[in-house]
Amino acid sequence: MAARTSIPLFPFSFVFFFSISPLTSHCFKITTQLIHRDFHLSPLYNASLTAADRAGRIVESSLARRAYLSAVDDDEPEDSIVGGIEARLVWGTKYNIFYVRFSIGQPPVKQLALLDTGSDLLWLKCPPCSPCPVDSGATFFYSFESKTYSPRPCTTACKKCTESWWPKSPKHCMYTIDYLGGQTSEGVYATDQLVFGTTDGRCTVVPKVLFGCCSKLTGANVLDAQVNGVLGLAGGSYSSLPRGEESIVTRLGSKFSYCVGSLSDVSYPHNRLSFGDAVDLVGDWTPLYLDYGNYYVQMFGISLGGKMLDIKPYVFRKMSIRKKIAMDSGTELFHLYTEAFDVVKAEVQKLASSVLTEVPPVSPLELCYKGTVDKDATGFPALGLHFVGGDQAELVADKFGMFVQMDVDIFCLAALRSESLSIVGIMVQQGYNVGFDLRAMKVYLQNIDCELLQG
Repeated sequence: MAARTSIPLFPFSFVFFFSISPLTSHCFKITTQLIHRDFHLSPLYNASLTAADRAGRIVESSLARRAYLSAVDDDEPEDSIVGGIEARLVWGTKYNIFYVRFSIGQPPVKQLALLDTGSDLLWLKCPPCSPCPVDSGATFFYSFESKTYSPRPCTTACKKCTESWWPKSPKHCMYTIDYLGGQTSEGVYATDQLVFGTTDGRCTVVPKVLFGCCSKLTGANVLDAQVNGVLGLAGGSYSSLPRGEESIVTRLGSKFSYCVGSLSDVSYPHNRLSFGDAVDLVGDWTPLYLDYGNYYVQMFGISLGGKMLDIKPYVFRKMSIRKKIAMDSGTELFHLYTEAFDVVKAEVQKLASSVLTEVPPVSPLELCYKGTVDKDATGFPALGLHFVGGDQAELVADKFGMFVQMDVDIFCLAALRSESLSIVGIMVQQGYNVGFDLRAMKVYLQNIDCELLQG
């Protein structure tokens, strides 16, 4: 059987060879830009999209992401592992939010990959692959042209190996990723060097990174033509390889952070990703929980305008233990277990009744108002999410984290009722540097303008 993994950019021009620093130890840090799909320099940017178009995609992708996380959470280990790596869900890049640029090989070839904290294996399309149309706009990685490429030999740890066309030809270890949406990615495990452009104009070379060299893709909407693969930041999954070996996070030191300053400003250039042992994890922290490679936290309260809402403690216990609370960069909206959602909705409705004009809901969003977030939600009390343990960390969401513009003159509470698990989506994480320490099992929340972060 093949080994199996999971799935859920910022195209600016990296000038890759001004100053290159080789990675010689774990005491390092790489900081590179995150590319939002709607960033005005992104190859996926579509200037013709209306506010309603973007809002519809936000809702649709958030529901798809919840379906994926719920499916993984509901599965027993033996059911979710198909040949070694968990089956995952990808709905196509129209639903994905962030991308990363880097180069691979020697000589280096630029790549554009989906970023996903819900998967661990980095995989790229490697011609000859099917389908890999040469006029797609992607810069494929022709592995046989790289001087530093090395396919992983077939060993007893491999569940499936390539067939030898000649008796003396070596066999290579294969991977297969089966997604819950019916898509698959197949190829061989290999190692090669990665080159990351940093936010200060330099480059860092990371040697011998394990990745999947994909030769076959099946299923619809696996990747847009301009995107060449997936860069996973999960904490390791169940696979045929030693636990954590597939994860680039653990290969580079078990720490990473991301900072998202704005999702609505398509010209905002300071969203960023950092990883490595030297990543500074600053701010209040809360315990981190891993389950099938995904990241979970626990809350003890929700506030509005500094006032703690009357949500019974047992609701948070149910959310944290039975239902779980995912901290996820691949979901945009805030998903809240129904008993807590009802309280939040009622309090927002109460505070808004004298200052905003309520309009019929835009399903599945349940609470909507006339006007624009930028103008009409100014001064509305902030939403606070309060987490257990540690320093009792909190996320405080302003109007851009609380509301989403659904049309030119309608905005809605950016939260969805959930009967399964709750998800702290990226909208309420705006304005924070969110750091993950997979050794100490902590999540750090630092309220800061991303532009002010060092290197």
